[in-house]
Amino acid sequence: MGALSVAKLFAASLTIGSGGSAGDFAPSLAMGGMIGGAFGRAAQLLLHDPSIQPGAFALVGMGAFYGGIAHVPLAALVLVCELAGNYDLLVPLMLTQGIAFVALRKRALYEAQVSTLRESPVHRDTLILSVLQTLRVSDVVKAADAPVCFSPRTPLFEMVERASLTSSQELFPVVASEGGLVGIVTSATMRIAIAQRDDSSWVLAADLMQSPVSVQGSDDLRTAGERMLSSGLRELPIVTKDGAVIGLVTESALASVYLQGAARAEAASSS
Repeated sequence: MGALSVAKLFAASLTIGSGGSAGDFAPSLAMGGMIGGAFGRAAQLLLHDPSIQPGAFALVGMGAFYGGIAHVPLAALVLVCELAGNYDLLVPLMLTQGIAFVALRKRALYEAQVSTLRESPVHRDTLILSVLQTLRVSDVVKAADAPVCFSPRTPLFEMVERASLTSSQELFPVVASEGGLVGIVTSATMRIAIAQRDDSSWVLAADLMQSPVSVQGSDDLRTAGERMLSSGLRELPIVTKDGAVIGLVTESALASVYLQGAARAEAASSS
């Protein structure tokens, strides 16, 4: 069996190297199984112990060989357990997989395999989103950032005048007399109203406002981003449980945290 594993190694190398129709998954399992079986049979002969089963060594060898060289210890562990039909080999598999993973950490069967999850285009966004889910809206918005708000009866000319005093706000919450959010008005809506109406003195905030879209300070940043995308807004009011407006979360703030999350995900995956 040891000689067959060496012969299989040369045969697979010649077939793959010559560009023939061949893979590396099945040859790796075959070589690992024959090496493991040879080791188990040798141990049985040397120790004169008939209870040693070379077949079990062959299964463990399959998992250790492929899991180590392909850097997929968990997948190889599950594969062998499914082939065996039970989990009796789980402990020896874990031991051999750990040794093989450490011994072959600088060798890889697949040249295109990335070293960390951060470098994988499949997992990059998932890692960043997981970081965003751990951050709350209250973590990026200061309590002192009080937005300009209107009442439903605020006339259009007053809205434009107050909006012109701030250059960092494009969305203006409309709050009722008791302080609860009842709607939102954007700068674009006010500009359109001025351009389309010759006499805008009768236009109030209640005439221009749209249905309120908001987040709470306890919501995660992913939820805030999803609500921005679904509503087409670049800012969202932050409200308390009672509906009182306490601030605004902006698209630029989310973008800044997204970049920071990317750096954190890279550091986490590297470690």
